[in-house]
Amino acid sequence: MEPLLPTDEDTNLFFDDVIIRLVSDLGYSKVRANEITHEFYSKFTDKEYCDSLGIGLHDDDLFFHDGVGGVALKIYYYLDLKGDPDPVKFKQWRASRYRS
Repeated sequence: MEPLLPTDEDTNLFFDDVIIRLVSDLGYSKVRANEITHEFYSKFTDKEYCDSLGIGLHDDDLFFHDGVGGVALKIYYYLDLKGDPDPVKFKQWRASRYRS
């Protein structure tokens, strides 16, 4: 079953940019970037899933706050690297990328 997609045009455009960033900055294929972005949106807008990780539910406001690059890094960290779901651990990992 195809994951749920945002229905707001601004949010759709935002996630199009996330897909582009995954391809250009993190080396994803277009197909994989599309798949993992849909997976991320579906999971991180699901209250039960977020509760199971002990993180807050994501919504459009949070996505826009994080920005295209921030969401791309979250996708990479949480879904590919399977990083520690603790948001503090994510922030530490993200900061370490900028120091290296």
